[in-house]
Amino acid sequence: MVTKVVNLIMKAYKVFVLLLLCVSQSSLLFAQEDMLKLLNEQDTLTGKEFVNPAFKTSRIINLQTAEVLKKKLLDVKISHRFSAIGVSSNGTSSYHNLWGFDESSDIRISFDYGLTNNWNIGFARSKYFENWELNSKYKFLSQRRDNSTPITASFFGVATYSSKQNPVYTFDSPSVNQELKRHFSFACQLILSRKMSDRLSIEVSPIYIHRNFVNQYDNNEAFALGAGGRFRITKRMSVIADYVLNLGDYRKVGNANGYFNPLGLGLEFETGGHVFSLMFTNAPSITETVFITDTRDTWTKGGMRFCFTISRVFDFSKKKVKPEE
Repeated sequence: MVTKVVNLIMKAYKVFVLLLLCVSQSSLLFAQEDMLKLLNEQDTLTGKEFVNPAFKTSRIINLQTAEVLKKKLLDVKISHRFSAIGVSSNGTSSYHNLWGFDESSDIRISFDYGLTNNWNIGFARSKYFENWELNSKYKFLSQRRDNSTPITASFFGVATYSSKQNPVYTFDSPSVNQELKRHFSFACQLILSRKMSDRLSIEVSPIYIHRNFVNQYDNNEAFALGAGGRFRITKRMSVIADYVLNLGDYRKVGNANGYFNPLGLGLEFETGGHVFSLMFTNAPSITETVFITDTRDTWTKGGMRFCFTISRVFDFSKKKVKPEE
């Protein structure tokens, strides 16, 4: 058992190193604005300056961060999750599917826009369950250098609609309105983060989820507690990690229901206006209303999957320069 796990981890490590080298080389091709300058760090008060953002993007791996975009900035993200490297709820990977790399459990394209310096709205579409998302994040506290405000705090909410035609939704011949309601799920979370030093940032996040349709043994409401962090190794590279603990007996690890808590580990690279994240997680989905409550793979059996995110920020606040006549 232990030997199999070690072999799977070594295979994942080799692939990870190859991708790491590719991204390291690509960073030489970009010379754009620093990503931290594109986040909301410019507000200052006499003697009470805000600290630089604790995290470089709006998401660590699975968890949202407390960071928001400045006004008139658009963040476009492409996120990809492959299938599990070892054993997953869908079977066992092998060389036939290149240990999960021939398949994708989720692909997500998202667009987040800064309405103000503290309020963002977003839209996304995910492959998993064909989820369409509308979300919003509002930052109401910003950490200050003099510790008069020791943390950064944001509130995040998301509504998802699954367009997948699942026969489970119609097993009891519901009306059109009843079936439509069953496709919706909602999640909200309070995000509290602190930049402990120039290198270390941490966060905690209590989470509430409501799904309009669940099986007869499950509850519509679910609660969880997330925690994550970022440790900067070099100016352009950081180690990132997050973990979500499901609260309640139904999703308690080890019982007959087969659920596990999402765990993510990875590396984050900044190359000017781009941020690349190379990660492993046992969560099959990227959307909050799914990955928190529906993770059935475990790291101990090779259920982790490789995933990456590419983020590009576009600035629409710059004044256009008129061409000379």
